[in-house]
Amino acid sequence: MTERRVFVLAALAILVIAAALWLSSQRHLPRDIAAGTKLFPDLKTAELREVDITRAGARRVVTLENRDNAWTVAERDHYPADAARVRGLVLGMADFTIVEQKTSDPKNYPAIGVEDIALPAAAGTQIDLKSASGTTRLIVGRSSGAKASFVRKPGGAQSLLATPQVYADPEPKNWLHRPIVDIATDRVQEARVATGKVSYVLTRKDRSQPNFALASAPKAKVLASDTAGNAVGTALSGLELDDVKKFDAAQWQAPTDHAEFRTFDGWIIGIDGRVDGEQHWIRLSSRYDEALAKGFQPPPAAPSAVAAAQKPQLNVRKDAEALATRAAAWTYEVPKYKYDAFFRPLDEIIKKP
Repeated sequence: MTERRVFVLAALAILVIAAALWLSSQRHLPRDIAAGTKLFPDLKTAELREVDITRAGARRVVTLENRDNAWTVAERDHYPADAARVRGLVLGMADFTIVEQKTSDPKNYPAIGVEDIALPAAAGTQIDLKSASGTTRLIVGRSSGAKASFVRKPGGAQSLLATPQVYADPEPKNWLHRPIVDIATDRVQEARVATGKVSYVLTRKDRSQPNFALASAPKAKVLASDTAGNAVGTALSGLELDDVKKFDAAQWQAPTDHAEFRTFDGWIIGIDGRVDGEQHWIRLSSRYDEALAKGFQPPPAAPSAVAAAQKPQLNVRKDAEALATRAAAWTYEVPKYKYDAFFRPLDEIIKKP
């Protein structure tokens, strides 16, 4: 046997031994931290009753509770939560898949944000998913690229890089279901506005009238243009909240602003407004007026059966009653531009002397 052949055989033997050792080491790795393994393979998302989000100092910042099969935000008196956003967080947790192992030395945890959440300067977020059968916990640290995060199970030493990337927003108001009401401008017949001691009425005589006219106002006041009043008439379109709190009668003894919107199909929505520093708050009332609805011709029929089938059918009485029930116990913070549209001062829409 030549010297070269001996060398080749020796090298192959070393490779075989190394591969065997590697396979043996992999065989003894804990199954729950092997690359490609899901972190929570047995998580039953349909059984979850609560999701807790905790930040530094073990301070719980958000509590999402499932009440009667509807997610709510406990920090906002159990106002409805954005179900799609809650579902996204829960499914992200259920899909967490290990990419690779990282440090198991607590001294290195801060570098990737997976230190104990009880520490005052902890950078990560602990997410607790609770069901009747137990609690699933995970500390989510810093992001790695656009698709992965560093994570660690509380009480465990091994940190991991896992995908997908999950973000648990620490601000309760960002978990709220934001839509309040959405009424298309072409449905609005009249807007009655009172700001301070000045009041005015904008109206359209029928659906064919494109712009709102000034029907009632202090003497000799004229709109600055044909379209000047339209900003008020569009205010109920796509109305969403920034925040919410329980109605407190003491704070609403004398609201500074008031508006009432009437639709051609009989929906009347009252809006009281007050400004608190940088926040703009409204309170809503809602009712259906059959006489108002009968006073105007219904909109033209759809030009075809297909178009009619595609257009959602309105049940105005039901919608009005639903809003009345939903809004009775709450006041809503809305964006400043929406508040200004509801209660636009008359001086801003009339011709200047």
